[in-house]
Amino acid sequence: MSENIKKLTRSISIDWTLVFTLLATSFVVAVSSQISIPLPNGVPMTLQTFSVALVGFCLYKNNKGLKSIVTYLFLGLLGMPVFAQGKGGFTSLIGLTGGFLIGFIFLVYFCQKTMSCNSAWTKVLFSLVGLLLLHVFGVLQYNILTGMGFVNSALLVSVPFLLKDCLSVLLALLVSSKFKTI
Repeated sequence: MSENIKKLTRSISIDWTLVFTLLATSFVVAVSSQISIPLPNGVPMTLQTFSVALVGFCLYKNNKGLKSIVTYLFLGLLGMPVFAQGKGGFTSLIGLTGGFLIGFIFLVYFCQKTMSCNSAWTKVLFSLVGLLLLHVFGVLQYNILTGMGFVNSALLVSVPFLLKDCLSVLLALLVSSKFKTI
């Protein structure tokens, strides 16, 4: 049996560059989540949208951006204080802001997909679709947890953030054009 374990461990290879990349970009998103302004509605204003979009634009090859955000969410799920205001754990994912956290998956996915497009307008359009999905998931979860109704929830936790988030995604697209993507 120990011989089988030795054979198995020899056949497992770890891409340490990928591991470092995923952890480093998760750290960047975690830091950007700590730069936040708490609001009375329970959803703080952060720089996460910018950093998540930037990860998607810069790490689009082989879904590295998506893997990075899943890593970030997994670290938070494990209880590490990577979410806004130093929060972490399962309760953050099922709490008032959990829909937005899950929505990051859609934002990064669409940002990644835009990088195969040649048209700047297509890149903007697809990344804004990802942003819209992020907001829809955030509003839906907020609506379910508070019982406020979808429109009232959107007016409280989405509409006030839309301009900032649109500008964040567009700035991330512009900034990413200056970096070598991996």
